Amino acid sequence: MSNRKKIIVALAGNPNCGKSTIFNALTGSNQHVGNYPGVTVEKKEGIKKYKDYEITFVDLPGTYSLSAYSEDEVVARDFVIKDKPDVVVHIVDASNMDRNLYLFTQLAELDTPVLLVLNMIDILESKGFKADEKELSSLLGVPVVSTIGNKKTGINNLLDKIIENHENGDFASQKKAKVDYGDDIKTETDNLEALILKDEELSKLPKNWLSIKLLDNDSAAVKKVLVSKNAAAILAQNEKSRKHIEEHFGETVETKIAEYRYGFTNSVVKTVIKELTSNKKDVTAVIDKFVLNRFLGLPIFALVMYLIFKFTFTVSYPVVGWFETFFEWSGRMAAAIIPEGNIQSLVVDGMIGGVGGVLGFFPLVLFMFFAIAFFEDTGYMARAAFVMDRIMSKFGLHGKSFLPMMISTNGCAVPGFMATRTLDSKRDRFITMFTVSFMICGAKLPVFSLFIAAFFAESQQANIMFIFYVLSVCIALIAAKILSKTVLKGEPAHFVMELPPYHMPTIRGLLLKMWERGWLYIKKAGTIIVFISILIWAGFTYPTASENPDLPQEEVAASQMEQSFLGRLGSALEPIVKPIGMDGSRAIALVAGLAAKEVVVSTLGTIYSLGEVDPEEAEPLKEKLASDEGWSPLKGIVFLIFCLIYIPCITAVIVFFKETGSNYKWLALLVIGNTIAAWLAAFLVFQIGTLLKIGV
Repeated sequence: MSNRKKIIVALAGNPNCGKSTIFNALTGSNQHVGNYPGVTVEKKEGIKKYKDYEITFVDLPGTYSLSAYSEDEVVARDFVIKDKPDVVVHIVDASNMDRNLYLFTQLAELDTPVLLVLNMIDILESKGFKADEKELSSLLGVPVVSTIGNKKTGINNLLDKIIENHENGDFASQKKAKVDYGDDIKTETDNLEALILKDEELSKLPKNWLSIKLLDNDSAAVKKVLVSKNAAAILAQNEKSRKHIEEHFGETVETKIAEYRYGFTNSVVKTVIKELTSNKKDVTAVIDKFVLNRFLGLPIFALVMYLIFKFTFTVSYPVVGWFETFFEWSGRMAAAIIPEGNIQSLVVDGMIGGVGGVLGFFPLVLFMFFAIAFFEDTGYMARAAFVMDRIMSKFGLHGKSFLPMMISTNGCAVPGFMATRTLDSKRDRFITMFTVSFMICGAKLPVFSLFIAAFFAESQQANIMFIFYVLSVCIALIAAKILSKTVLKGEPAHFVMELPPYHMPTIRGLLLKMWERGWLYIKKAGTIIVFISILIWAGFTYPTASENPDLPQEEVAASQMEQSFLGRLGSALEPIVKPIGMDGSRAIALVAGLAAKEVVVSTLGTIYSLGEVDPEEAEPLKEKLASDEGWSPLKGIVFLIFCLIYIPCITAVIVFFKETGSNYKWLALLVIGNTIAAWLAAFLVFQIGTLLKIGV
């Protein structure tokens, strides 16, 4: 048993302040990721053994404030209040201190111990300024440490400061600077605090924080009061106080409180930031002249996206081949070891054939995550949202809608739907959620990769993938335009977004981010996809058809598939899918994709494995598709267009339902609307392509 003393540290800060970089630098590989109970917000924890201490770092979600406007903010706030870490290390982007210190004003009101980290201090100095660390510490009443996270500069100093203040008891006796809201607001908070103190449970909360939050009309604070026996008196006083303040100042209480907080941060920044004699060029401003240029911004964004796909396909191509060879070899080995029969068929055709088809594209998914993480960490993706806003607003979308769409592209539609909470307007949120469903998420990526690899030359694969991504955005924009002119009429809210300074990502940070997202992919393949693959195998294996020894093995296999449960279901679906160039087995793959989009690939893998006669001649799935006379490049494209538009997986549909207020009208529009749109688009492309004899 370890004799080390223990400290629990929460890391808080705005998005893009370098918090994750510092968390990685502090904890290295000693970290794990999970979810906060009851919510989808990611929870990261890591342990650092340093000197005589075992320090547990909890990476809180990046937030601009601790209000109840988003799940991230509530999770961060609840952790500080309920779990009571020994200290909250508040990481501040030194080059954007004014905006970042807004969070400090609320941490101070929570009466939690705080240590302030001025991160990216090199960027501040590159702009010709420096921060007076001692003056800042004196003004705020908390210890201050300067760091450069991506160079690991100041990390040990940070650890020393945590231990030193913990051992000396300085955290417990901190006298932090708090915002002075003036006599009028102070009088009202005093009135509320007097009532709060009469309730035993409420009095355990920081009373100054709770009174300010009630005046700020914070829904989570009101919810806490509602369970109090003194709720009626507190809420009546709150209503009276809010009315008094609004009449006195002639503006909303929320606006007035924000003004005082920003006044506080402005004053602090003016005092501690000094201009250096040298006047160096601001690199961020120079790059932004091109990246945010009205005419160059969009072509640069398109070039960045193209480079991501070019990098992904070019670098991953040989590695994907190694994976395919491995699964081919695994199938042959299993067939050689396991006696012929249903068990062999289950392992070789069902499990290896199904899951192998999905995991074969694992390297491609990893490289895609790496490339996107690179542009995220440099700060470019925030600029991309700014650039895209000009186009998106013309289609009734808000500029912030780009971020949920990117999150979906970079992983899954589920967090994409959740990320729409950053949009203030309900109309903007709902339109964005519909567009998110059209993005090529990480689960759809193996489907697209498989078909593109099967029907297009290697030199063209990145180009075709890029075209499909552009197509997905076009479909999303068209859907947004239709929705904004029909069931969700109105104009998008004004777009305001903070643009972080550029900085060079660390390889370690990129690899960690790539692995975290990739690990989710593997877990999915190892659980739900294995399960569905076995079901698909059973669906095509039973009931067993009577064998005729006089027939060739190919005909026996085809007869078995036709007479199986899923074969019959496929036959029933054929009249619906035939006009879009599909047969029953392809329809089954699409139906199976409702469980998870990767299952489309595993289902095709199982189908082709079952139809295969000699396991010694096993080929990669893409080669089986390419050599199947039932397919053609046109049918492959039609299949992908259907995949692009039709219903998201069942998990995403459930989250969509919850995020739209469990409203059946929106659920029906998503399920029925997307399916009809997918069929119509596939029908048009197939019929026109056939008429013009393109790819037939």
